[in-house]
Amino acid sequence: MTDALKYPVPSEAEFYLSVFQCFPFPTVVLKPDMLIWEVNTSFLKRFGIDREDAVGKPCYEVFHGRTTPCPESYCNFRQAFNSGLECCILHESKDRLGKPMMEEVRLTPLLDKKGHVWGVLESLNDVTEAKRLHDIQVETNEFLNRLLDSLVGVVVAADLKGKILFVNRSVERVLGFKVEELVGKPLWKISTDEELKKVRKTMQANQGRALMIRTKVRTKSGEEIPGRINSALVYREGKPVATVGIFTDLREQMKMEDEVAQARMQVLQSDKLAGLGRMAAGIAHELNNPLTGITIIAELLKESLDPESPAQDDLSGILEDAERCREIVKGLLDYSRQSDLKVKNVDLSQVVEDAFNLIRDDSIFLNVEVIRHYAREPLLIQGDPKLLRQVFINLLMNAVDAMEGHGRLTVTTVMGPDGWRHAEISDTGPGISIDYVNKIFDPFFTTKSVGKGTGLGLSVVFGVLERHGGMISVKETGPQGTTFLVRLPPEAPDEFLALIREMEPVIMEDEEIS
Repeated sequence: MTDALKYPVPSEAEFYLSVFQCFPFPTVVLKPDMLIWEVNTSFLKRFGIDREDAVGKPCYEVFHGRTTPCPESYCNFRQAFNSGLECCILHESKDRLGKPMMEEVRLTPLLDKKGHVWGVLESLNDVTEAKRLHDIQVETNEFLNRLLDSLVGVVVAADLKGKILFVNRSVERVLGFKVEELVGKPLWKISTDEELKKVRKTMQANQGRALMIRTKVRTKSGEEIPGRINSALVYREGKPVATVGIFTDLREQMKMEDEVAQARMQVLQSDKLAGLGRMAAGIAHELNNPLTGITIIAELLKESLDPESPAQDDLSGILEDAERCREIVKGLLDYSRQSDLKVKNVDLSQVVEDAFNLIRDDSIFLNVEVIRHYAREPLLIQGDPKLLRQVFINLLMNAVDAMEGHGRLTVTTVMGPDGWRHAEISDTGPGISIDYVNKIFDPFFTTKSVGKGTGLGLSVVFGVLERHGGMISVKETGPQGTTFLVRLPPEAPDEFLALIREMEPVIMEDEEIS
């Protein structure tokens, strides 16, 4: 206590002046007329002047060497003085050496005991480095956002409660959502709880990572699309704070995989059919002669016997079986296609309509609703009209058989996106068993009862289309029915034309397009 009394206690004015001088930032006190009333040491150092060079002079003269006040758009003195509220503004300036710098100018009104503004405290804070770091951060963030937006996959970040924190612009293309429609929303807006649990479970089992996980997400329209996600936890100071995932849309890839698989099956089927075709041709020719003999002898016997003879029924049975064998032989010849071929330019829609007209028994369509959706423009293709009509006769008959004569048959022709000509035959039958889908184009495979079918119809269809460079596939099947898709190129392949040249000169004709 005795030592403390040795130091005199400063007056209130001296105390505040001492504190003012200790401010680390250059600071001045301005009077209502903008004259400098006091400056601190940091201010004098900042401008490299003495106290008498500043006190009593206008701030705009000391700061900027001006003879008139700064514009109000630049200087907030009047705003702070008149409103009694603190103002802050950033100014580009130069230091004593002329080096550019960024300063934060803060203007704080000074109030007397009655609350009246009697002056303004103006302090300058060098924020050059802070501004530089801020600009770097902004530039980095913008670069990262552009980088994330350029990714093909959908990038989604969410907190641990599942609230979406960030999505990139790819979400608009893939899912149809605007970015602002998802930020702040729960993850289950774009995914099901089951799928989210599957990814979360994988992450828990793999140290916070889930790689190459097949999943599904929902578009804005509610469609579920298949994809693959790579997801990971985001850590801060060793603790998980968020998750981030990249979703890749696999629709195009799966479509390509299906096309490749279909093409591979087509090649295998073609190889198998080629060998079987050669064998079928030999068998057909070997069977034709004895069948002709059996038929002639049975007919002669029927004519020589009394009409009431008990043997008549047996001979009729022989003739029926011989005729069935002849149909099988005809199918084998069609399958191996040893008869004459001709190439013409035909309209696919007209070929399908001709197939309807060539089906002799109109009664089979009596209880079938037939819907035709033909392309408006001609879908010209090159091929043998007779063979192509047989393709659609077989498909139409199969469709009616599948519906057991009752249902709806829809035929559609259209120009495909690849320039190929497409025809779809749809029925409302019970569908094809998944066990049979890969077998229906095999020769002699049939689900019909004995005597009802040879099992050559679809194999003939496959062989004819394959020779024309086309293909057939089961587009969809189920309890609601089956749709077969026929695809044909606009021009016949060289192999098909070469085959015809071996048999006779090719005559290219145009069928009348109606």
